[in-house]
Amino acid sequence: MTLRIAAVLWLLLGVAVWNGFYDLYVSRGAREYGQLRVEAERDRGAEPDMQQVMSRAKRDGARSATIWATLIILAGWGTLWVTRQRSRSA
Repeated sequence: MTLRIAAVLWLLLGVAVWNGFYDLYVSRGAREYGQLRVEAERDRGAEPDMQQVMSRAKRDGARSATIWATLIILAGWGTLWVTRQRSRSA
């Protein structure tokens, strides 16, 4: 496998991780809204604002997903760089 193909595969893995983390946070936001809605119907809390809850979930999801995807891509590309340096010196 060439280094270029490996680099593209690391990038694709980073994209998949980004999508996974973002989806996780958005799903949690939807569940949080549902829980707040039920609590409001039972007079245990204020009426939730769906746009506010989901906006926070999307913002937190994008931030977390970007951090994790970046770390994975950089670690993969760093590994490829080290491998390339070692193969040149050998």
